[in-house]
This record gives sequence, C-alpha cells and structure tokens, in this order.
Amino acid sequence: MSSVAPFNVTLTRPVTVIPTVAMPSDLDFDSVVMELCQVLSETDCTFRIGGFGQSNWPVDVRYDLSTLVEQLPDVLSQIRSRELAEIDFYGQGVERTLRFGVGEERVFVSCISRTRWVPDPAEEELGYSELLSMLESVAAEFSESVQLIWPQLAEMKPFSEWRSSTAGTVRRVSCQDAGRQPPPDH
Repeated sequence: MSSVAPFNVTLTRPVTVIPTVAMPSDLDFDSVVMELCQVLSETDCTFRIGGFGQSNWPVDVRYDLSTLVEQLPDVLSQIRSRELAEIDFYGQGVERTLRFGVGEERVFVSCISRTRWVPDPAEEELGYSELLSMLESVAAEFSESVQLIWPQLAEMKPFSEWRSSTAGTVRRVSCQDAGRQPPPDH
C-alpha cells in the first residue's frame, strides 16, 4: 500500500475575478461548463485530484475540470442512489477512469489507466459521506464560480441546486469579501 494521500478531489473558486458581461455562446449545460472552465483557467482557481499512488494528477482547470463537471450531475445522482458510478478523465495525459462501487457506509474506488502510468494501489476505499461531501464541495465551488463570473446564469440548473444542496457546508466568498465591488443590478 502506498504512503501517499488517498483519493481526493478539490476545487477552489477564484478570488481574483470580475463578472463577465459576455454570455456563453450556447446555453446548454456542457457548453456553459466548457466556457466557464476556459474563463476559470485564466484565474487563480485551483483544481486538484490525487490518489492511487499519485498525490497530484496532471489535471488542469480548462479541460479536466470541464470533463469532471460535465459528468457530475449523473455521478452525484448515482452515488446518492448508491448505484455504480464512473468518471472518465479522457483528456490527453490523464486518460484514466474512476469506478465507484457504493455500499451503505463505504465506497470502493478503482482506477483504470489508459497510459503507461499504473495506479498503485488500483483500488481505494473511502467513507460514503466523505466521498459525497468531496464531490458536493466541487459542485458547490463550481456553482459559486458561475455566480461570480456569470451572475445572470446562477439560477440555471444544476448550478442553483448545487449551491442550495450544500448551503451552510461550503464557505462562500462575496464580491466584498474578495475586495471587489458587486456588479450593478440591471
């Protein structure tokens, strides 16, 4: 068994961002996610994944965060229903799939690599509530990023649901907290 940190995924929304006036070119969920990740990649937003013998996976905000968030609605639903779930990080250089076998109290996570990198260990075990909290935190931080960058899209589903489902469990940063003025109401 490796001594590096167990599976973990974190997202920290940007502090240094100004709301964007230009709306995404397409308002479907995947397009909004891809465009927001492009904007976030130019900020101090951080996205990290580790586990399976590698404490920091070679992920980035622009492509790999988008890949995760596009799959997050289904993955969260499956995990909450205690069904098998899968996240495919198909981006070049990462190319690995996580499979979640969800039980009552524990989740078995296996990692399948499609590169020369070999996960060691290939399977990890987490508490159910620990995994759910981790993924809900990523969803909430992403939703908060939507609210910071495109406040006019903040009520779009699932972003509004992600904020309300974790109310009180995720630290919120207002424009004033971050040293910026809020955008004028129109």
